[in-house]
Amino acid sequence: MSDDLDEAKVAVTPELHDGSAYLYDYFKHLTSLSILTLGGVLAISTGTRADGAEKEPMIAVIVLVGFAALMAFSGTSEVVRQKATGKAQGKWLTFYRTGAPIALSLGVGAFLYLFLKGLPA
Repeated sequence: MSDDLDEAKVAVTPELHDGSAYLYDYFKHLTSLSILTLGGVLAISTGTRADGAEKEPMIAVIVLVGFAALMAFSGTSEVVRQKATGKAQGKWLTFYRTGAPIALSLGVGAFLYLFLKGLPA
């Protein structure tokens, strides 16, 4: 009886700790978060546009957030490719996993800086 339980635990354990499933969900979450952030940045920037506002810094923010969304979506695609073909983890997956949140953080930080700088004193 004890042997049956041990075999059942071994059979279930790989499915519970499948790193690809966590990574896929992480990339899906990052993709959604980046797209929502991009929409918010565009909505706020067009709704509160000041006469003397520079376009270049806002374009940089949009590029950073858009790049984060692209990397997160590419990471999702890479995980699916890996599972579908059975091939080993690609070299770009680590880049996507670390680059997407960095680009999103930099974009949000730059937007907050520009937004707070533009507020009247």
